[in-house]
Amino acid sequence: MKVETLKSIILVILIGFSLLLTVGLWYYQPEYESAEDGDSLIDETSIEGEEVEISSLIEPDQFILHLDGAHYSFRTPADTRLTFNDMRNWKLTGLTTTENREPQFNEGNWVELSFPTRIPSKMIPELFNVESDNEVPSGQFNRMFITFNTNGAELMFASDSESSAAFSASIGPDDADQLVDSYSDEELLAEQTLFAGDEDKRIYIPKDRVTVQEDSVETARIDILPLKNELFPDSPVVNISEGSTNEQRLTDNSRRLETLANGNRMEYTKLTPNTSEVQRALNSYDLLERSVNFINTHEGWTDTFRLSELNPSNSSIVYNMYFNDIPLLSSADDVHRIRLEYDGDEEQRYVRPLRDFDPSYPNPNEVELPGGEDVAAFLVDSRQYNVNLIEDIKIGYTITPQSQNYQQVYDLIPVWFVKENGNWKEINELSSSSGEGGVAHAVGTN
Repeated sequence: MKVETLKSIILVILIGFSLLLTVGLWYYQPEYESAEDGDSLIDETSIEGEEVEISSLIEPDQFILHLDGAHYSFRTPADTRLTFNDMRNWKLTGLTTTENREPQFNEGNWVELSFPTRIPSKMIPELFNVESDNEVPSGQFNRMFITFNTNGAELMFASDSESSAAFSASIGPDDADQLVDSYSDEELLAEQTLFAGDEDKRIYIPKDRVTVQEDSVETARIDILPLKNELFPDSPVVNISEGSTNEQRLTDNSRRLETLANGNRMEYTKLTPNTSEVQRALNSYDLLERSVNFINTHEGWTDTFRLSELNPSNSSIVYNMYFNDIPLLSSADDVHRIRLEYDGDEEQRYVRPLRDFDPSYPNPNEVELPGGEDVAAFLVDSRQYNVNLIEDIKIGYTITPQSQNYQQVYDLIPVWFVKENGNWKEINELSSSSGEGGVAHAVGTN
């Protein structure tokens, strides 16, 4: 066979293959997923909690009624919350700065509210119905004093910070009467005692023994993928390293996200400093507003949280979880709070639980705790505590998994806590007993 003939045959074969490939490409239809078929083409950034208003996260942790020289509070936290919700509808008039930082108490009755941290004064119109077009002067408050008069009542918003101004306002007789009606039923009240007689710290605790609900809550794990999408929005490559069970680390060149405590808690850290040309420290209101908006972007309010710490000096803010209107103050895995830290206006650190708690788990049990007089006597006599360093005392929950092998359910155990140096600790050597023949719970150190 001649070489030219062989070349012609090979050329025909190649042309045939070329035609077959061309026809195949014409008729090949790749399978694309339509955006209408689902949300898989969209990065999910919701962890299926809620978005909230800032005002819903702020509530008093102490509501004291000074009646005829004695001190009372509502017997249940739920009644305190209901009364404060009614107060949100008050019409405040004449809101202004006042040089007088001490309210003028008369010999009758007056009311005192304290908040767990200093609140920016700019929040006053968001917490109440303020009849004024004037901008609220800058400042902060962590106490409210209400004194009654013939025209209604006078309100004072004051702070334990000497550098902050105080603010005054008035309410009409209808709003004042509504407040008086809320505590007119003596069955709703429990007498309080002033710890160590200290009029400056003003720590009031129930005088007699207290019955509190012990409970259990069922939980579900929060998916980390939406948080990854939220916190690494522009990263082409995110490195993932697996640790022990349910623990992992996600990193890129500038950020790190870790799931810790068997996957029950998340810690996000921005590793590079804020390089913005115009950088400013957030004031207390901006810090509060920015943190709430940030958590709202991924619907991160998976349970009931309330503001517990607001510290613009180190650009940090903390929200504590609540059940039965009682704060969670201790947990083995630190799953009871959300903490945010800022570098300028950028989120530098974000710590939150990766457990969604379901309060409907049916396992309530009443527990009786020692009264405030016994607690105060113990703290004064104990060598473990310095009375001068105690910042607050309250009943809160410590939360623990029922067992290492069954962590879907957590127990909420009510105990007395003391706050020192900004930290809550269970009060040592006190005990509680169940209301109906249950066993005692020993209360150890935090």
